[in-house]
Amino acid sequence: MPFFVDREIDVGKFKHAAYKPCYWFEESLRTGGRRHCYKHDFGIDSFGCIQSTSFRGCNLVCVFCWRSVESRPKVFKGYDEPETIVEELIKNQKQVVDESLEKCVENYKIALHALVLISSKKVITVNEVASSYGTSNSKVREAFLDLYNSGLVNRIDNNTYEINSQLVDRALSEEEAKNILAKYFTTLEEIIEAHEKARNPKHVAISFDGEPTMYPRLGELIAAFRKRGISTFLVTNGTLPERIMQLWEEGNLPTQLYVTVQGPDLETYIKTTSSVFPYQPSTRIHWERLNKTLEIMGKLPCRTVMRITAVKYVNMVNPEGYRKLAFKANPDFLEIKGYAISGHAPMMLVRLGMIQPLIKIERGDLMKQALEFSPTYEEIEDFAKQVSDNFRIFPKISGNRESAQILMAVRWKDLNDVSIKQI
Repeated sequence: MPFFVDREIDVGKFKHAAYKPCYWFEESLRTGGRRHCYKHDFGIDSFGCIQSTSFRGCNLVCVFCWRSVESRPKVFKGYDEPETIVEELIKNQKQVVDESLEKCVENYKIALHALVLISSKKVITVNEVASSYGTSNSKVREAFLDLYNSGLVNRIDNNTYEINSQLVDRALSEEEAKNILAKYFTTLEEIIEAHEKARNPKHVAISFDGEPTMYPRLGELIAAFRKRGISTFLVTNGTLPERIMQLWEEGNLPTQLYVTVQGPDLETYIKTTSSVFPYQPSTRIHWERLNKTLEIMGKLPCRTVMRITAVKYVNMVNPEGYRKLAFKANPDFLEIKGYAISGHAPMMLVRLGMIQPLIKIERGDLMKQALEFSPTYEEIEDFAKQVSDNFRIFPKISGNRESAQILMAVRWKDLNDVSIKQI
């Protein structure tokens, strides 16, 4: 588990904005920039990305939301200045980066020690490595996670690992182990360089909680980031088309606008965006407002993405309906991204009314049941083919297996280049 995965910081006096280091930000720092999220397709280094939101409240309660929609604040006493939000987000990011460097360097050294030992013994326990190095089991598990993600070891159980003999077939000296890590994991130099660059963030994702367009000064916020040379990705549920129009008229559209489409038709949309517990239904009006936003998308002078957050048995239906919506929106890209089991997402079963909220159920059991709704990469790709007529209508640009995500072109012509040309 990454070092700062549970850290979440309210920003400003009124606390409608917030900051949270994301999983891929931390993975990128640990690996010197080698592991990254799907945004890398757009030229973004995950270690240079701030995950934030401008407004924690939301007018929908989507059943798949990974946030605590059950306790989400509905009203705030006021709105903070855009400059205040930007400065606090950057300050918090730098603080996390500074704390991360020592942890990542130590993690690398433990991984190096573990690789030397396991190359000789072939199979080794977390306890053995911890005792040999003089550290905790939890820190050794962190190091083994990186060795596992790099393909250098296989996991037998939570406490035992074996060497991948196809990559390492003999006992290694420390220098030889460093060379292996440099090939498959990272180097100390890369870790240090990534942290130095991360202190000057180049990108912000305005997305991780709530509905960002409910912050009335969003345009000024985007402009404040642009003034600092920071690109912006804005994710919205599309129910406030007037706010998108306002950003356009102000000349403050983001670098890239994502509009999340939760269903291909009214019935599926209402099912996906309405929660039984807490009871908060969406209506036809929300669907109509989303469609107004989609009608605007193709006219906007910024890069646009129509995103389908796909949930098995819930909204992975009617692919022709999604296709029609994509034609209506005419965005640069169409993205299908699988429902991920993180945070409060397992509560989906309660939100759908499949489990009564007052019935006590262990989180592990809840997680296991919720996993049934999380599509694999292969299932996402198959659904993308159905939407795109086997990628003939919307050509596939890329796929990210770890994020269960497929990116397709709608009006984007250069299939080999989706990177940011300029801010």
